[in-house]
Amino acid sequence: MSFERLDKQLFQIVTLVMLILVASACATTAPVQEMSNARQSIRAASDANAEQLAANILSEAKQRLSSAMRELDAGEYEKARILAIQAKHLALKAKQLATNKK
Repeated sequence: MSFERLDKQLFQIVTLVMLILVASACATTAPVQEMSNARQSIRAASDANAEQLAANILSEAKQRLSSAMRELDAGEYEKARILAIQAKHLALKAKQLATNKK
């Protein structure tokens, strides 16, 4: 095997490792925006009277947000992100149901 070919393989391996490190760094950032979106959606659902008109769904949204906060505190950012997104969608559903029942 020539040195030129070995250098090329080494370069490819180093490049691949760097790409993996960059990708994993991006994937492990705190889900700040997702948490904020979930809180705002829950607040909007409450403002639409979902506490009375879609109580079960809004309650589940709040539980998911609470779980997301626990995961965030534990450094489990991807789990927190998923739970926050679920909370947002549940809150939006609760708001829609409450709006439709008015």
